[in-house]
Amino acid sequence: MHHEISNQTEAIKRFHITGEDGYSEFWRRNKSPVEIVELARLLQALRKIGSHIGRNVGDIVWSGMTLKHGIALDPTPIMGKYPIPPSKTDIMVGLTVQSALEKTEWSERVKKTALARLELPPHYAYKLHLYLDMCEKIYLDCLSNRSILGNYTEKAREWAIRKNAKQLIQPPTVTELFHIWWSMAADRNGEKYKEDYIDRSVGGLLERGSLEKFYKKPAALLNSIVDPLRNKCPDITGVTERISFRLELYLSIWPKLLEYIKFWPGDSSDPFLLSDKTREDLEKEDKEKKAIKATLISLVEPIERAIKKQNTDFTDKVKSNVKNVDDVVQIEGSDIVMPAKNKIDKALFHLLQNEFKMIAHRITHYNRGLTSGKIDRRRLYRAVTNGTAFQLKKRKFQVQNNFVLLVDATGSMSEPNRWAKTETIFQTLFSVITLYCNNAKIFAYNEVKNICRLTELYLKGEFFTVMSHGQTASGEAIIATALNMKISPKRSFIIHITDGASNWGCGVTDAITFCKKKNIHLLTLGIDCGPSSKQSLRKEYGKLVQFLDNINDLPDLVKSLLRHTL
Repeated sequence: MHHEISNQTEAIKRFHITGEDGYSEFWRRNKSPVEIVELARLLQALRKIGSHIGRNVGDIVWSGMTLKHGIALDPTPIMGKYPIPPSKTDIMVGLTVQSALEKTEWSERVKKTALARLELPPHYAYKLHLYLDMCEKIYLDCLSNRSILGNYTEKAREWAIRKNAKQLIQPPTVTELFHIWWSMAADRNGEKYKEDYIDRSVGGLLERGSLEKFYKKPAALLNSIVDPLRNKCPDITGVTERISFRLELYLSIWPKLLEYIKFWPGDSSDPFLLSDKTREDLEKEDKEKKAIKATLISLVEPIERAIKKQNTDFTDKVKSNVKNVDDVVQIEGSDIVMPAKNKIDKALFHLLQNEFKMIAHRITHYNRGLTSGKIDRRRLYRAVTNGTAFQLKKRKFQVQNNFVLLVDATGSMSEPNRWAKTETIFQTLFSVITLYCNNAKIFAYNEVKNICRLTELYLKGEFFTVMSHGQTASGEAIIATALNMKISPKRSFIIHITDGASNWGCGVTDAITFCKKKNIHLLTLGIDCGPSSKQSLRKEYGKLVQFLDNINDLPDLVKSLLRHTL
């Protein structure tokens, strides 16, 4: 029997793979099928996300890794399949955002203050802790809903609610009530908490109102504080003021809420209202968790080694090139960047382009063996065979020197107008340099957690930026930049853009000596410098510093640099 194939049937262009659809699929590219490498790379990505949320987030590590201050994430939700599917990556990003916001909003202080104020008996204090913990989860999710990060916390919330549903005991329980509230109050549309709770579970469909009789009234009470929590609290200036507001709001309904949940078990691990059978199940779960933890501990050292390989430590090399070794601060490479806005000044770009074109060498390239173009006399014999007797002549202007821009991105640069002006200068100047120099690079340096970080700002044709922060270790940054430069027979250039003298580390005297030794011409541009800053920079750099008070003077400074040093 033959079946006719319809001409109208469309070809299958792609197959749907479960778990491969997620927000992170659009930006996460450095994946690996190797477990240790994949966990290390994902951790690096999570650290970048955490750095955008706040400065006091601290380190982000997997559970079992060394941690002094920060967040320890449990990787069990994503373990087992590598590369990690985007749907699971979304969950882990959401958990990271929630944990990072806990740090920036001081959630632990809210809980400790409330527990200390009420001084409840242990079995009531346990329920209060569950309540406060859920209040903060809702507040933090509502905060994330104000940005694209809300997409990820939504995935983490849905995962947590599903996980909790598998552990539920016979209703009513406090934790089931709070997770129902969480799904209503933190909803991204912001409308669910305004409605009465309706049980849409399978049990509710078979027996209408089976859970509503327990949870409808307490859910309405809990939802009464959601509006100020979502809309008023985030707009309050000052973290301590927001803490006070949340604390009073949470405790305002606690006495009435306690009347509803006083005799309910807290959750499946409630130490006060559990049966012996439930305790046995919990002990079994604890054994499974310990087995998983043992697996994690065995992966800790390889993951830490994989992460350390990615960030180059320049400290030892810097120390080997300075006299005052004891003053050298730790300096490492970094890849934590943010997309930058286009700040290129077109008028300034054309003026700078003219200056570089004046000193560039003209290089002629020939593309031969073409079927059209200018006749190539040496290939006329091909005219009667395949016709490839033509050529195309291309002229290209090129500067044979290496150029690197080094930008000061420390605390003094954090003033918005100053940093915006600096971005315009280095983006415009670097865009011109890349037209004539293929090896040009641009780095920024700042201080993060007592370490000088050196970060590349131009990758794959796009500009990036960093957060201006910390002390100024110019000496270490200049030496590390020089170490990064390719060896060239021609003189190389480091154009250092700063607004003040070095105030941390070994100073710049040894850095200047090192640059001379390596045939690198160092020029420092002072941006928006006051009289005292100019005096300090002259004392440090001598004739190697020029001051740019007006951005329109940049072409003349570049002209002076190029004409007198090339």
